[in-house]
Amino acid sequence: MKVKSIHSAVTLLAALVMALVPVAVRAQPSQPGLGFAMIGVAAGQSARVNALNLGSRSSTQDSSCGVTLQFLGIQGQRLKQTVVTLRPGKGATLDLSRDQVPGDDLRAEIRAVLLFGYSGGAAPGPDILQQFDCNIVPSIEVYDNDTGRTSFILTDAKPLPVPDLRSIAKIGSAHQP
Repeated sequence: MKVKSIHSAVTLLAALVMALVPVAVRAQPSQPGLGFAMIGVAAGQSARVNALNLGSRSSTQDSSCGVTLQFLGIQGQRLKQTVVTLRPGKGATLDLSRDQVPGDDLRAEIRAVLLFGYSGGAAPGPDILQQFDCNIVPSIEVYDNDTGRTSFILTDAKPLPVPDLRSIAKIGSAHQP
């Protein structure tokens, strides 16, 4: 009888924990941003991701936008990152040379991601919104390390997908007895 009571308590506790998992996942917002398709960099080349904050009509001299520039490897691992605060009309860059990418292949596949904007849960007040005055124009280029000459430049970044919270909630509830 005592063993059955302990088993019931453990089962109830496990069900409670699993029921709370989707709530915890929903509480973690996804940061908006943009990403580029995979590109290749060869020996003697570097990639540069650029971010220019154009601001908006409501920009003030105190407006700014926090931007995270990242390079990711072919498996999605972070290779390099910088976090900057851009006022309207200002830009930032992040460079990654082929030598900084793991592996011995002559060519490495990478992609660039820019994360920015408000990702909180509740509607922010004007003081907070002023810190998220983001109108980012991204580009990525590959250039020759010796000459500095640009091989190509891409400007066609795509919005990053927002996780489907319903799918995440189903994953958490699928473990329930």
